[in-house]
Order: sequence, then C-alpha cells, then structure tokens
Amino acid sequence: MKPNSRRCSDASISHPVRVIVLVAAALLAGVGCESLQKKFIRKRRDMPRPSPIIAFQDYTRAMTPLDRYRKHYMMFDYWNSELVDVLQARDVNPKRVKRASGESLQELKTMQGLLADDIAAQVAPLITEREQIDRRLQRGSSTPSQVGLTARQLEAQTREVHRSLFWRNVEDRLKDGDAPPAGDAGGH
Repeated sequence: MKPNSRRCSDASISHPVRVIVLVAAALLAGVGCESLQKKFIRKRRDMPRPSPIIAFQDYTRAMTPLDRYRKHYMMFDYWNSELVDVLQARDVNPKRVKRASGESLQELKTMQGLLADDIAAQVAPLITEREQIDRRLQRGSSTPSQVGLTARQLEAQTREVHRSLFWRNVEDRLKDGDAPPAGDAGGH
C-alpha cells in the first residue's frame, strides 16, 4: 500500500518550525551582522558635483547680412504659404489665419529693413497692401468669397515677392550693418 501524501508525517510537522527559525536567523543576521548591513546601505560620496561650463555665444553676430536675409526670406515663405493653405482649406481656422498673417507680415517688414534704401522703397507699397490684408484677416469676419479673394491677392503678392525679393536677386543690395535691424527679433 502506498503511503498517503496527505498524511501527517514528522517532516511536515517540523516545517513551520524550520520556517520560523530561518526567518528569525535572517532578521538577526540583518540586524546584528555588520558586514551584511554594509551591503544594503549606500554610502554618500564626498566628491563635489562638477559645475557646468557656460560659455554663451552670440550667433546673430556671426550671421552675414545675406544669411540673415535668407533666413527671414525662408520664414516669410513658410508663413505666407501656411496662410494661403489655411485660406484655401475647406474649414478656415481663424486662429491659424491670424497667426500666419501676422508672422508673414512681420517677416516681410524685417526683410525690408535688411534691404538697401532704394529697393526697400520699392517694397513699401507691397507692405502697405499686406498690412491692409492683415487688418482684414485679424478682424476675422470674412465671407467665403472674401476669403477666396484674399487668397488670390496673397498668391499674386507671393509671385511678386519671389520675383523681386528672392535672396539671389537682392544679395548685392543688402545693408552692410553689423547689428540686426530693429524689426529683427533674432529668435525665429
């Protein structure tokens, strides 16, 4: 006959006692044994933390007038295309229209400030027209037909800017200033 595995045997009776003894020994070892405590306690480092080296560089001074103009030309192109795209979208988002219009106008004014006086005077009517469009867009109450008309006006202006103010066409007619013009925020 096979012995019943569920029967109480002498080994199973002493099992709880063995567990208690092992737990007690572990507690005593953790509390009383100093070398075991050192393994679980993290020591503080006495080394001072290194201080970071901060050396600010003014990159706006490193830009040539052509680099500065090219940067603002590209920013104008981005914001202007964003504005035209938003106006041609099915659902016009007024916040995006206002932001893109304001940013593109600001970049166009900055470009004008970087140009020599003779060509900057030629850009003035374009900026005046653009300011009128911006005021109309900032008000925000436009009908779909007015939005379409505005988008067509902006496309015509874009062609004019690409034709007359492309950076390769004006690179020899830029101001030779060391400091950025007043309209240049430098953070774009």
